[in-house]
Amino acid sequence: MTSLVAVVGSRSAPLLAICLLFACLAQTNLALSPTQQTTRRVALAQTAIPLIGVLPTFAATAAAEEEYQDGPEGLKYVVTKTGTGPKPQRAQKIQTSYTLWINGFPDDPNNPIKSKQIDSSTKPILGDQPFKVRAGVSQVIRGWDLTLLDMQQGEARRLIVPPELGYGSKGVGPIPGGATLYFEMQLTKVEPLEELTDDAKKWLAEHPL
Repeated sequence: MTSLVAVVGSRSAPLLAICLLFACLAQTNLALSPTQQTTRRVALAQTAIPLIGVLPTFAATAAAEEEYQDGPEGLKYVVTKTGTGPKPQRAQKIQTSYTLWINGFPDDPNNPIKSKQIDSSTKPILGDQPFKVRAGVSQVIRGWDLTLLDMQQGEARRLIVPPELGYGSKGVGPIPGGATLYFEMQLTKVEPLEELTDDAKKWLAEHPL
């Protein structure tokens, strides 16, 4: 099962072309080995389907609308757990846990529409399977890229992602076009910094977030 947050995009062609993550990494020289490129985190394919019976990653805690802070480009978030570790740099490896809904959070008493869980890093029997990715290099939806670079290790947030920072007007798989995305997410680990190749450094310079 591929993850619904892993998608390659860019400012010039957002959400119009969904390609395999390993292809993007090969072009940017940010991947270190084929093994790292071919995990279940590979890419969001057209075959993405909703997970049934998955467990929520975090205990649901309702947050009043006025508690949400305004993030960049229309993001809204509330910090539910303060982190104490470092913030990741672009291209740095990280691990994160998450649950994704559409139609609002499940514990929102003011939501007239029933929320629908779409994906989660927590699987039945297996438990939490952290999502591994590099921060800020368009391996995930833009709403995540912007958010992860602002989080500290250990920090947890409720995040509301507008369609233009998620899957746009067309949607993908079980996510309809124009859908706002509702995440509970935690930056569980920031891996040690690695020395990037010259090509990777060049790519980062030519592709600002």
